[in-house]
Amino acid sequence: MTDDTSSLPTWAEMSDRDKGAALLHLHKRDWEGEEYAASEYPARYFDHPVLTALSPLAACRHAVSVESDAETAGALRGEEYQRLYDLALAADEARWHAEHETAASDG
Repeated sequence: MTDDTSSLPTWAEMSDRDKGAALLHLHKRDWEGEEYAASEYPARYFDHPVLTALSPLAACRHAVSVESDAETAGALRGEEYQRLYDLALAADEARWHAEHETAASDG
């Protein structure tokens, strides 16, 4: 995958859970740094099939590419930020539990 994210969904085309997933990654970048966030907290999208198929590195690049549009939309602060962040955090926790329950039942 190249650094070109122009063919990927824009902020306006993303579901709220996918927007929140991007915000989770961007938050970690701000607090932990780019490299740590990319390796330990990559953007893990939920809904859009193109986004969910991205490699972790490509998903991180995409999250960074929509940051400006998120800011313009007012999603990097205040109630909208908290709503999207919490939505993705809850979905991520549910995904974690589902993955671990499946692994436990397989083992």
